[in-house]
Amino acid sequence: MSDVGKRMDGLTLYDVLRHNARYLRDKIAVRIDGEELTHGNLLKTVDALVGVLSRHVAPGDRIAIWLPNSFSWIVSFLAANALGAISVPVNTRLTATELRGILKDADARMLITTSAYRGRDYVDEAMAIFADDGARPVVCAASDAAPEAWSICGDGDGAAHRDDALSLQPSDLFCIQYTSGTTSTPKGVMLTNEAYLLTASYVARCQRLTPASRFISAGPFFHCSGSMHALTVCMVAGCTLTSMSIWNPERFLDDVQTYRCDASHAIYYRDVLALGDPGARAKLASMQVAHTVGPREYLLQVHDELDIPGLSNIYGMTETAGQFSMWCPDDPLESRMSANGRPQPGNRFRIVAPDTGEAVADGEPGEIQLMGRTLSPGYYNRPEANAAALTADGWLRTGDLGAVTDDGALLYVARLKEIVRVGGENFAPAEVEQIMRDHCGVRQVCVLGVPHPRLNEVAAAVVVGGDDLEWSGILDTLTRHLAGFKIPTAIYLAPALPMTATNKVQRAVLSEWIADNRLVRVV
Repeated sequence: MSDVGKRMDGLTLYDVLRHNARYLRDKIAVRIDGEELTHGNLLKTVDALVGVLSRHVAPGDRIAIWLPNSFSWIVSFLAANALGAISVPVNTRLTATELRGILKDADARMLITTSAYRGRDYVDEAMAIFADDGARPVVCAASDAAPEAWSICGDGDGAAHRDDALSLQPSDLFCIQYTSGTTSTPKGVMLTNEAYLLTASYVARCQRLTPASRFISAGPFFHCSGSMHALTVCMVAGCTLTSMSIWNPERFLDDVQTYRCDASHAIYYRDVLALGDPGARAKLASMQVAHTVGPREYLLQVHDELDIPGLSNIYGMTETAGQFSMWCPDDPLESRMSANGRPQPGNRFRIVAPDTGEAVADGEPGEIQLMGRTLSPGYYNRPEANAAALTADGWLRTGDLGAVTDDGALLYVARLKEIVRVGGENFAPAEVEQIMRDHCGVRQVCVLGVPHPRLNEVAAAVVVGGDDLEWSGILDTLTRHLAGFKIPTAIYLAPALPMTATNKVQRAVLSEWIADNRLVRVV
């Protein structure tokens, strides 16, 4: 067992909070939209909420949190952990109908939400969907006031629920994170205290974080990227987290400059580049370390244009509690740009042929499969999904295509189901998308396979904002950079790309739009 594992065995995130409150009491723990909370005051507020919630929930109960990034979200998350309850973060972009499905699937005992965010009254929406239900969770309305003033809007008549299906102790199961899903109903990924804290410790080590670090993240707390990489990592490192309730690239740049932030994680640097702010590089002058996800060309653009010396690629998923493999800022630049890092101690990956499960030679592409202590014990109440996700010998099937680099690192290529297969040739859409962005003046594009009677499928591209582009010239450019089978045989214009809550393009939706002739074809 690694030293990190020894330090984290048996701990909870609430234990980390108590440690920070004792030794870093007056240091700022978190800053949201300019408002600040110290470690000491954070513990005091969490303990106050524990007193309120303990009258309604018990260890093992599920507490759904339907809130934006806020002190209330953090306090609710930590209070649930202190009680031995299980958090169920819910995306604020979901409708009340989608909320109902998650609450029922997770057997939630309580819902913590708010009456006001971006023009919506979440409390009213929640109460409305419970009107016809025979059993409903307790509804707690969070506010900016002290937890003792939070109102209980429904007394709940559902029984407290425990999950003994996987022989987990309530204190072991930390949260249930619902995956967004691009084509199917979201599944609840069960994650443990150990997985969160081990992963957070690894991230803090790779990002060289200390209590003196100034971390910034716009990641929503209701995603694993926000609750683990932003919140838990900063608590484990003891450093200050700067966040925001609504993503805004201008606000992000200003906050980095104002608070001299030196570390981050993000899927938002593409938005910063698109902003076209000539002062962006200067405002990011303090930023030294950042992790993001994307092809080599994109990372090099961020590295070069925004001057972030410690930028690197990563690999991870909700089922691995976030980052599975990472780089350190002093690893070779080409490695950090081109591949996705080394797994943390105790975790392993292998590359196998998708059809047979047989190991492939190093450097050859295949399905990425994972094993280790930070993997989810499974999907909540989904035995069929669990059987499909795991191999007979216990490896997680990721559904991702990847390879092993010469130095043994992980190289992610694409989602297997996104690979376009033109006759006997295969390629990853990301390669074509990057060429179109870099050389054709296209900012937003999605390449996907569409049916073809002879070749099975061929490539098509959907472009946003391409009305003023000269398409014959673009096709000539693509011909110079790509093999013929990779060049889109059709290009369509769309007002926007349909996205999941985790910023992934819904290719299945685009396929439907193309099949239904809902898009304008320009090539």
